[in-house]
Amino acid sequence: MPAKLTKFVLDIGMVTDDAPAALAFFRDLLGFTEAGSVPFPGVGTVRRLSCGETTFRILELERAAPAQAHAGAFTDQTGLRYLTLEVANLDELVAEAVGAGYPNPVPPRELRPGVRVAQIGDGRGITVELMQIGA
Repeated sequence: MPAKLTKFVLDIGMVTDDAPAALAFFRDLLGFTEAGSVPFPGVGTVRRLSCGETTFRILELERAAPAQAHAGAFTDQTGLRYLTLEVANLDELVAEAVGAGYPNPVPPRELRPGVRVAQIGDGRGITVELMQIGA
C-alpha cells in the first residue's frame, strides 16, 4: 500500500558540524529563508529554512560525525546526491558562488535547447543543480 501523504511537498534534511557554513550557502547564497530552530538535546539543533513550500532542515550535531560526505559532481557516487533549483539568474548565481569559493563541478552549459544547467557545491557533500529554462 502506498503512503497516504498529508503534505504534498518533499522536505529535505542535511547533517553538518558547521551550521554557519551551511547557512552561508543555503540562506545567504541561495536565498532560503530562516523559519526557526528546534533543539534535540544529546543530538544537536535543527535549523529550518524555507524554499517556497519546501522546508530544508540543517541538523548541526553536538558531536562531530565519524564520517564526512563526498564533495563533487553528483555523478561521482551513488545515493541521494543533489537538489535542483530552477532559477532565472544561472550565470550570475554561479559567478557569485565561484567568487565566494564554492565548488563548481559543472560550469553553465546548454542541456538541451532552451534549458541551461550548472552545478555548484556547498563544499561539504551537497551538490545543487541550477536549471534555467527559456534561457
